[in-house]
Amino acid sequence: MALTKKNIIVGAARIYLGPSIDQQAGSTFDAKYTVSKPAYVANTRYSTTMAGANGSTNTGVGTAVANWNEVGYTQDGLEVATDPSWAEVEVDQLLDSAKIFKDGMTVNISTTFAEATLENLLIAWGQAANTISSISATEKEIRLTGGALGEFPLERGLVAIGNAPENVSGNSYGERVYQAFRVISVEAVSIANSRSEATTIPVTFRALPADNGDYGVFRDRLNVT
Repeated sequence: MALTKKNIIVGAARIYLGPSIDQQAGSTFDAKYTVSKPAYVANTRYSTTMAGANGSTNTGVGTAVANWNEVGYTQDGLEVATDPSWAEVEVDQLLDSAKIFKDGMTVNISTTFAEATLENLLIAWGQAANTISSISATEKEIRLTGGALGEFPLERGLVAIGNAPENVSGNSYGERVYQAFRVISVEAVSIANSRSEATTIPVTFRALPADNGDYGVFRDRLNVT
């Protein structure tokens, strides 16, 4: 590969949360994947498409796509961390392992919500948005619940949109779309009111594989404006 500055990427990502792929209709993985998010539009940035779906219902390929909501401003960027684990077979005749094989895999997605809304706090706690109670037009509250023994964590879909290598026809960045099919928030969460720092919500999502074993897809779109 030739040296080129066009492949150097900087910039933040916009993050949206919606339904997980396992909450979608469809008898096959491909059918669920198709309707689990708004469809791509040729030559149009996906951030523009997602803005149209934000907080509303957007029509995908023949099926309504449930709400996708942007989490707002973030800090510390977006980090996607893969952590495979490998086991080894040691034999007497070698000083090292004769074979290494994969025996585990975890994928985590981390960011910090800079907008410390009650909605974002529920996301970090892994609770549903319908647990927000409207007291009046200017007051609302959420309740931190412990759940029940054996309760399953709440799954969401995640789409993040950031910069890709530069556009093929100019010096502007292309667009990279990250889609995680199933994410859950099961890590410890702490928030604080501090005299000298903004109140933020650090959150780490554990990504889970879909039925076909895929965690998600990354797509670079270098022909959008």
